[in-house]
Amino acid sequence: MKKTTALIVIISMLAILTAGISAEAPGSGQALKPITVFVDGGAVEFDTEPIIKENRTLVPMRAIFEKLGAKVDWNEKEKQVTATKIFEDNSFSIIFIEIGKSEMLIGHNAAGADQIEGTAVELDCPPVIIDSRTLVPLRAISEALGCEVSWNEEERSVKITSDNKNIIESGNYVLKIMEELPENVNYVISPFSLKMAMMMAANGAEGETKKQILTAFGVDNVDNFNKNAKELIERLNASEGGELDIANSLWFNKDYYPDQKVDLSDKFKKTIEEYYGGTAREVTNKNSVEAPNEWVAKKTNGKIKNLIPEDARKYLAAIINAIYMKTKWVSEFDKNNTFEEVFTDIDGKEQKLDFMHQTERFNYFENENTKMICLPYINGLSMYVVLGDAADFDEYKEKMNYCKVRVSLPKFKTEYSVTFNDILKNMGILNAFSDEFSNFDQMFKNAPLRSKIDAVLQKAFIETDEAGTEAAAATAVIMAKATAALGEPEKIYEFKADKPFTYFITDYESGEVLFAGRYVK
Repeated sequence: MKKTTALIVIISMLAILTAGISAEAPGSGQALKPITVFVDGGAVEFDTEPIIKENRTLVPMRAIFEKLGAKVDWNEKEKQVTATKIFEDNSFSIIFIEIGKSEMLIGHNAAGADQIEGTAVELDCPPVIIDSRTLVPLRAISEALGCEVSWNEEERSVKITSDNKNIIESGNYVLKIMEELPENVNYVISPFSLKMAMMMAANGAEGETKKQILTAFGVDNVDNFNKNAKELIERLNASEGGELDIANSLWFNKDYYPDQKVDLSDKFKKTIEEYYGGTAREVTNKNSVEAPNEWVAKKTNGKIKNLIPEDARKYLAAIINAIYMKTKWVSEFDKNNTFEEVFTDIDGKEQKLDFMHQTERFNYFENENTKMICLPYINGLSMYVVLGDAADFDEYKEKMNYCKVRVSLPKFKTEYSVTFNDILKNMGILNAFSDEFSNFDQMFKNAPLRSKIDAVLQKAFIETDEAGTEAAAATAVIMAKATAALGEPEKIYEFKADKPFTYFITDYESGEVLFAGRYVK
């Protein structure tokens, strides 16, 4: 068997740590809740329900593979499933399962090794096919792949944590940015757009300037980030269910250094084109504002206009990211259930707003200080709405349970503009803005003076209604020269966003926060 490096398949399955669970509570005569499965914090939707067989839970495995972005190979003739998992050190494991056979073969190839070491594992219950779906015993497979599994008896929910790493780790830079924004106004930003624009700039930086940018955004290696960014952008742009478009561009002003052969470096332009899909364009002082602003408006469906202001016309270069999203909720709100309720703003003032309502099952968390709900979109993104303290957002995500929630959420629309200069400086990005210490030598060729970031500008928009959400953002990095209980009725949780709340729109697979904001008045 040869190692196939072109195919990177991430595979993970889960096990339920209880045995002998019947379809109803013993002695109660009442049906138990259906089993709910969470993979790395996200609920898995099955087209075939899990079953209990021989005291083991069997779950449709393809749904879990697809949830993790994995690919499964099926041999119809042999009735055999083959799945491969590649680890961070480039070692990999291969699993062979045959329908009806109580034996699973596991092969492992160490990084750089030529041979695969194989073992056979006895299964308590063989895989089966039901309604054209393959169901597998999850415990054995999960343990074989080193996944962590927990079981919530009350909620009959299973949580599995794989060893997969996010394509691009968000870190805590999102909350650091939000801490710097005003508390008493509605705002929306795109941390994702800011990060993409700044990481493109990092590709043209050197030394301490580059290090500070990477550190602020939790990136260890820009080359690895570029590769992961390419995969993420391509995957999100290809996602189905509404519209999602991420675009990047470079703009060089020929009039900045007249009669000199200054330009963006070939290496920098090639990197941005290859990994970010961004093309380099030339402008002059006459169209340096109009041309990129028209591009941004087009890429954001007209939602973001005049990103670059008139007083920035004589810039050296602009690095721009634009993102546009319009998609529907998985569970849409019925317009007939929208009616006025009182919203109490951050100043304690009460105002009547149109609230949307529904009672449905969602990922939900609450403690004495915080309530958080996850409202999924049909394109794989989700909006997390947080009532109370959002400082431990990532921790709350890990503690969410899939349960019935009565949701009341106001329809809202927000537009916001921000200059990130001071915020980025407070995050440790100092040299990039400095006349004396900035180093963007990799970005330009033949420049007579060192270059610096003059401004980092962003505009963002969001509108949420019964059907779903439309959101857009654009970020411009402006460059210039530097100078000097069972049997009881199911509990229904209450989530009513009738006071200031925080929200995050995230991509499940990468963990990236595409949009974030506060609604306070």
